[in-house]
Amino acid sequence: LDYYPPTVQNILDQDSLKWIFVGGKGGVGKTTTSCSIGVLLSAVRESVLIVSTDPAHNLSDAFCQKFTHEPTLVNGFDNLYCMEVESSKMAQDMQPSEAAQAAMGMSGEGLGG
Repeated sequence: LDYYPPTVQNILDQDSLKWIFVGGKGGVGKTTTSCSIGVLLSAVRESVLIVSTDPAHNLSDAFCQKFTHEPTLVNGFDNLYCMEVESSKMAQDMQPSEAAQAAMGMSGEGLGG
């Protein structure tokens, strides 16, 4: 098993790294960490996308720019994008339609009928 030091430089050096997830309780610095990593990665990667599911839309606050559910180029960068998705809307959009529920033999009352 390879050992990778827990450093920002290690993250920047990992060419095969495709996804970074930042999580934790409220107020621990998830948005700050995500934005910082994204900015640093944009210096060494072709393209970087920061996605937030936080309903507070803190990415917009961090970059002083409005983001939506579509990837939007961050002002001052040519390869750093942000998007803020509403997890409740995503869950609603993922619900099968009535026709799909009927085709799968599900009642309209949710899973388990």
